[in-house]
Amino acid sequence: MDQSTTVVDIDFGMSQLSGNKKLLFTLLGKFTDEYRSLDADLQAHVAKGDFNEAYSLVHTLKGVTGNLGLFALHNASKPVESGFRNDKRVAEQYPAFIAVLDETIAAVDALIKEPEVTASAPAPANGAAAEQARKQLMTALKASEFIAQDKLDEWLDALALPQEKRSAIIDAVDELDYEEAISELENS
Repeated sequence: MDQSTTVVDIDFGMSQLSGNKKLLFTLLGKFTDEYRSLDADLQAHVAKGDFNEAYSLVHTLKGVTGNLGLFALHNASKPVESGFRNDKRVAEQYPAFIAVLDETIAAVDALIKEPEVTASAPAPANGAAAEQARKQLMTALKASEFIAQDKLDEWLDALALPQEKRSAIIDAVDELDYEEAISELENS
């Protein structure tokens, strides 16, 4: 796939942040907050003839989008930035740039709202946190490690298992029947 037309490249964004998806989503949320009014801000600067400030806004946007993996907007900003900086005018690509800005903000909004929808839904749990909790619990069970109740609760909360499955795992761990706990976890 041509990276230059990618609206949101999650894998690239996470690679910039050592795989921290939560931080990426936080930064994407800040991005939409910051740039939602960019069109109006730029038009106000142009109306005042302040092309240096318009250039500064687009230049900053270009850097942010390049680092977050918002490549379509990053590339669309280049001629607009150049028009403000070099020609002291609005580039002919400005309408296309605004269209890509709107598309990017809509895509980011949909992406960062997605976990809220799933998080508010009942079990099963979603995402990396649940998968990590499952792996850690399974590793502890297979190693026959002592599992403190608060740690067990934390893992089970992340998994959001049905109450009967949760109780069965807790009972098995309390009885040190780790084989049964593993079986219950594998069948959840």
